[in-house]
Amino acid sequence: MIKEILMQEISKVLANSSTIAEEKLAVMMMFSFQLLSAAQADMINMRVADGRVLTLKLESGNLTL
Repeated sequence: MIKEILMQEISKVLANSSTIAEEKLAVMMMFSFQLLSAAQADMINMRVADGRVLTLKLESGNLTL
């Protein structure tokens, strides 16, 4: 029940925001990484409306820029 309410509230905020889609996605990804850390998980799969799956995975290692 709480999950559904939270999802509805997030959906309302995203739908009513004039922010571009890429920025909305970036915010959701940041929240997802925070949730992964809090849940001590290392991966999450999110199904996109068109059926594709967005996978976020935390990995340790060297960062190359």
